[in-house]
Amino acid sequence: MAQKFKKQEAQKQIGRIRLSDSEDSVACIVGDDRLDLRVWVETDKYQGPTKRGMRFYLFDGIWEEFKKLVDKVDEEVKS
Repeated sequence: MAQKFKKQEAQKQIGRIRLSDSEDSVACIVGDDRLDLRVWVETDKYQGPTKRGMRFYLFDGIWEEFKKLVDKVDEEVKS
């Protein structure tokens, strides 16, 4: 039986924040319409993305709602 593989979509890394000695939070644009926020690890056994993260479709309005939520969190932390 022939194996079917999904075509790997182009990803463009936008930014990276160091979380610990072995973990980063990485933002990538996937295709032309998705933002992927993912935890990446670098250990002796594995280097790459984890399942921990979120993906936003940039055309459905959810990304805009998420940005509003981040602003609310920022206001709450500052007060």
